Amino acid sequence: MDGMAVLADALTDVDGLGVRVRNVLTGTVMSVMLVVSVIMTWGKTKSVLAAGVAFLGAAALWFAVMNAVVFRNSVGETIKPGGGVAPPVTEGRGPAVVRVVEPAGSSGPGGEVL
Repeated sequence: MDGMAVLADALTDVDGLGVRVRNVLTGTVMSVMLVVSVIMTWGKTKSVLAAGVAFLGAAALWFAVMNAVVFRNSVGETIKPGGGVAPPVTEGRGPAVVRVVEPAGSSGPGGEVL
């Protein structure tokens, strides 16, 4: 029984370490990447406007990374199968797709239905 307690403590420690590593990556590394991208853009172009656009793009990416869970959960709520345009499929029957193929040697209208 004592071995199970040690295993549970080890799993808790690993989980805590994972949370801290994620916080370092999303906080510190993303901040450094934002600053580096702005400095590199300004260094290459010597344009304050280009550096500002690089800052806005990096900030938008940072926001998306920090709120990835919110975006992931909202996709399932926003996108519905069928999109509300077509009537719902019932009993395995839905709209059919027919492809018409012209014969290779024919010159007239018509074709073969597959």
